[in-house]
Parts: sequence; C-alpha cells; structure tokens
Amino acid sequence: MFTIKKCFLRHKALKRIVSYRCLSGLNLWDQDISSEIKHKIEKHWKDKLKFNPFKDSSTNKEKYYVLSMFPYPSGALHMGHVRVYTISDTVARYQRLNGKNVLHPIGWDAFGLPAENAAIDRKIAPDVWTKQNIAHMKEQLERLNCSFEWDREFNTCDPKYYKWTQDLFLKLYDEGLVYQKEALVNWDPIDQTVLADEQVDENGNSWRSGAKVEKRILRQWYIRTTRFAKNLLEGLNDPILQDWRDITKLQKHWIGDCDGVNFDFTVEGNNKEFLTLWTSTPEYVENVKFVAVTSDNILAKKEDVKLKSEQETVRLRTQLINPINSAKIPVYVTNEVNFLPLTDSYIGIPGVSEESTDFARKYSITFENVELLEGLVLEEKRNNIINKARELKVGGYWTSPKLRDWLISRQRYWGTPIPIVHCKTCGPQPVPRKDLPVILPELKHESQKSGSQLAELSGWLNTTCPKCGGTATRETDTMDTFVDSSWYYLRFADPHNEKEMFSKEILDKVAPVDLYIGGKEHAVLHMYYARFIMHFLHSLGLVPEKEPFRRLLVQGMVMGRSYRIKGTGRYVHESEVKILDLKKNKAITKDTNEPVIISWEKMSKSKYNGVDPEDMFREYGTDTTRLLVLADVAPTSHRNWNNNTFPGILNWQRRLWLTMQEFLKT
Repeated sequence: MFTIKKCFLRHKALKRIVSYRCLSGLNLWDQDISSEIKHKIEKHWKDKLKFNPFKDSSTNKEKYYVLSMFPYPSGALHMGHVRVYTISDTVARYQRLNGKNVLHPIGWDAFGLPAENAAIDRKIAPDVWTKQNIAHMKEQLERLNCSFEWDREFNTCDPKYYKWTQDLFLKLYDEGLVYQKEALVNWDPIDQTVLADEQVDENGNSWRSGAKVEKRILRQWYIRTTRFAKNLLEGLNDPILQDWRDITKLQKHWIGDCDGVNFDFTVEGNNKEFLTLWTSTPEYVENVKFVAVTSDNILAKKEDVKLKSEQETVRLRTQLINPINSAKIPVYVTNEVNFLPLTDSYIGIPGVSEESTDFARKYSITFENVELLEGLVLEEKRNNIINKARELKVGGYWTSPKLRDWLISRQRYWGTPIPIVHCKTCGPQPVPRKDLPVILPELKHESQKSGSQLAELSGWLNTTCPKCGGTATRETDTMDTFVDSSWYYLRFADPHNEKEMFSKEILDKVAPVDLYIGGKEHAVLHMYYARFIMHFLHSLGLVPEKEPFRRLLVQGMVMGRSYRIKGTGRYVHESEVKILDLKKNKAITKDTNEPVIISWEKMSKSKYNGVDPEDMFREYGTDTTRLLVLADVAPTSHRNWNNNTFPGILNWQRRLWLTMQEFLKT
C-alpha cells in the first residue's frame, strides 16, 4: 500500500487525471465500498469505456488475434463460460494496451442435436429455440462486459454462414476429397443418427446420449482426411506452435505413425463400393494375393458370414479388384492373421510377409516368388506405385493403419444440408455454386419428432439434375457440426463477405490465430478437423499458413464441490448433507445418516454443484466476479470454486479503495 501511494505521489499528472475522473464520475470516494457502489460504478462506466476495434485495412500496428472456442447456445452461461471469456477478454485488453491491433470476435456454434432435441421436447422449431437462446446468452455476455467485436458476430445455422460451409464441401469435392460409400457405422438408437468412431467412448456408448451404440450398414458421406495425415503429423513439429504440449501428444497419438499407404480396392461387380486397405510395403501392392477381414468388417457383414468357431477361416463370395493391375483378390473372414490394433482388414502379400506366405500355403492360394527390392530400386518402384495410385485417384498417400476418414453424414434435420442431388441417370451431382445456399426447409412445429424429416418433405426433396435437367432428389443427410466449426475462425476475419468465404488479402493480415482458448475436451476432434481444413485450404493457396492456431491455452475447468451417497452414487444437494470433517471429506446425509463422498467435480446441474453466474453478478458485480474467476490459480489449472477465497479478493478491492481515498485527500 505504501509503494502504491508513493508511486502516485511521484506523478502529479496522474493525480490530475484521477481527480478529473473523480469529478466526471459518480463522486463516491467519500463512501465505504459496497456491492451497491460497485453496481453503480459498473452501470455508469459500462457504455463509456470504449476500445478500438480491429482494423483489417492498412495499419502500422502489429496484429493480435485472440479467440475463445465459440459457444453452443444452450440458453444460459455457466461458470466455465465466464472463465474462458474472462481470460480471453483480459488478454485482448492487455494486448490493446500494448498498442496492438487486436481481433477479439464471438459467434455461435448453433446447429446440432441438443438444440433439435430440446425443440422437439418443447414442440417448437429448432431455429426458434436456437435464436431465443442466442438472444439470452448474448445479453449475459454483454453483462460480463467482454470487449467482443459484436459487429463480426454470426451463428452457424444462418444461411449466410452455412452457404460457405457448403462451398467448403464443394471445394473438397472438387479436389476428390469427398466420397460416399456403404459402411458399417455406429448408430445411436436414442438420437437416431450415425456417430463417427471418435464420438463413441471406450465402453461403446454415445458421447452425447450415453446410449449403447448399434452397428448398421448405411451409405454415408466421408471426407478424406487421411490424405493429409502425414502433413498433419509433421505439422505438429512446426515451430509456429506454442504451448501445445499435451495436445500435441494427443494429436500424434490420434493420427498414429504414418508409415504406410492406403489403396482403394473396388468390390467386383460394383465399382461404387470399395475397401480401403493399408500396407507398409506399397511397392509390392501388385503382388497382393488375398485380403483378410474380421467378422466385424463391412464385407463380412454384408455377406452375412458367420464364423462357426474361433479357428475357422471362411472365404467370402466377394472379390476385390486390385487398383494397380486389376487382378481379382479373394477375401477371407479369419482370425488367423495378426490384425494391427484398431484395424479390421489385412492385405496379404506372400513372399514379402512370412505370415502372408504361411496363410497362402495353408489355404492353397497360388502366388509367385517375389523379388525383394533394396535401395534406389525399391525407392523408385515405391514412388512409381504411389504416383500411379494418386493419378488413378485410388489412394497413394502416407497414413497410419488406424486412422479413418471423417464420416460427416448425420441423419437429422438441424444441420447444414449436404449440397448434393441424386439423379438416376447421372448419379450424385454437386449443387452449382450459384444455387447455394441449399436452405433447410421450415418445419411445422407439430411435426417435430426424433430423426430427420427432410426425406418426407417432397416440396424440398424433389428437384432437377444440374447435369441433365432430369428429375432428381436432394441429399437428406446433413453435415456433422464439426464441419461448421472446422473453419469458423477464418470467417471472423471477413464475416460480411457475400462473394466468397473470406478475402485472401484480408486473411493474409489476420491468420493464424495468435491465441486460441478452449477446453481439453476439444483437443482431438475439433483441433484435428480444424487443422485438416487449414492444411487443405493452404494447399489451394487460400490461407497464408498451414496451422490455424499459433498459441494454445487449454483452460482448466471450474470445479464445484459435489456430494454423492456412498452406497448408490446418487448426487445430493449440499443442503441435504451434514459435514463431519471437511478436511477429511467426511459427511453424512441429514435424514438417513448414510455416508457421503465429497469430491471436486466439473460443475453440473445434475450434480447440484453448479453456480449460476447471474447470482454472482447480482451479489458481487461483474468486475468482482471476473476477479474471483481469475484469482488463486493459473488459467490452465482447474479452479475449485470455494467461497473461502472470496474474502481475499474483496479485501484487496477494499485496500485499493482506501488507498484512493487517502490519495485524493492529499
């Protein structure tokens, strides 16, 4: 306190500034600080404290792009929101004070199952429900007094935004990175939609509904993320990345070692269906003599082959066509080969692999001796095979055996429509860009039900083929919401552009994001997809960098103290519990004396351990709430929400207030 006072007294100019603020403000310095005074101060200054918005035109200031992962509009802020946006706003204000040209935008990740299911429960349209939630949460965020650039705000369910998500889909389609095929997929029986492998937990349950996932054969849309697997893996060593640490490890583990090549083997008699096979010896792909699959493989399921015993090998009627030399390859359902972890197929090359040789001899599969290559000869043959596969568009890219392409089909209404029409004569055809966006049709409120209604809306479904002009139908699957969020950080640079996704000239001045803030739960899926899209757009020359995010801040969760009955695990409210020894986490229920487990867990309504930010705003004011969120622990650490820490912050505010009172008296 003495140091602060001494500093003030050395600078009379500062004293004049403070005195001016005192006279032009509420002039409350003669009173004791209280919650009422804090509210008065905040109300008075709220609309008077301005900041300079980001300038995408010429400026000598160094740019700084700080971004929080944009929120899903659930309808109400929770303390996790308060923490992440307080962190990003603090950084944005600090960088502005350092003279930087700061971009600090906000938007809404507005499509998806939660909104659709909530709308069904309430018998209203998803867009109505979503817009109501956005309006309420925006009001709360404005109460939080973050310096967002609201003129850049958008939501992903707005046709003005998803027009460009559809354009992104067509860019991928034009480059051969989108395909459709039948697949054995994960089906959520509650949410009535397909889930990507990444959205199923280790127990086989849906990440969203918690239901036990079923297996079904459906025709689905995929994006070939595996084509960029090696680039994405090597990109994690880019010196541009800072503070990624554990996230880098997670990404590397997810991608795997890219020490082999994928090839697409078509199914005999049906060139629209194919099986993607991986081999660590692409130079010998012409020597493939058989393919082995597990009983869970799509081919085995379609042929309905059942293994009679653990030791039996069954040959399928299906054959595959080698894409390099058009040879017919038999397929066996077997457990007699060593499938790599997380794979359900094995490419058999007798003479190169001892295991393949043994299998071929056991089942009388004819093969010739293979001349094993070395050195430059091997490298030349490998490059020739890989280049030929790429020219034929049947693979030829380095990847890991476990990595899969991105399944984006969702059988629900509330998502970005896939811009494809199906013609009986021409097959699937992309919607011309002049006809974008393909807009979701409106649903009658009373018709809301589980699952997509798009296939039932003939007025929307029936259209004409853009190639031959004949009758056609629209694609009724919508896109996974991860597609929407895979590129939103780019749109913030140029959010009102109606001619293209963004101006390359503007993006050159903005990208990449300098600081990206979000939760660790998005460290694999969202980060992987966002990185893929950035690498893809960079390959087209549309963005200046391959990596979208320079520095990553994974904020810790806000934790609340929870109480669970030891025997049943049922959560109970704090008011139902009698604390015996808080330090030793000992407690019992008040009515039945059952032992209670006390622990710190992520705040949740279902655990009765959440704190409503509105209550905090009312009791302490916005600035104090923000201080409480930032206090005690680093942004990357979990924050145990404990009222015992409040007095320290409140006393600190009081000391500052008294210091100013004393200073103004001198």
